[in-house]
Amino acid sequence: MQGWLQLEAKRLFAERLPVYADKLGVAYRSFALSSATTQWGSCTADGRIRLNWRLIHFALPMIDYVVAHELSHLREMNHSPRFWATVQSIFPEFEAAKKALRDSGPETLPAF
Repeated sequence: MQGWLQLEAKRLFAERLPVYADKLGVAYRSFALSSATTQWGSCTADGRIRLNWRLIHFALPMIDYVVAHELSHLREMNHSPRFWATVQSIFPEFEAAKKALRDSGPETLPAF
């Protein structure tokens, strides 16, 4: 079951990343799945994106928020007001998704 969920996560992330990268006009170098217990995603300055495969348990708006959030780091490598304005410019409803994810940390999901 976990293997199938990870394949589905990879497929879905591969579809959603280009959508939001195009909206921002940025290019990411690569993406990989993560099994982090405290983070939904990460982004390096050179454009390597990691997304927690357990996001597949959530509705698309929550996944899209994490994708938009990580890609926005390619413009702002911080969480400044400019960063949040960047997130909002491509995902206006980010605050609701952010709250929902905060209330459902990776540690609350099943291991598979």
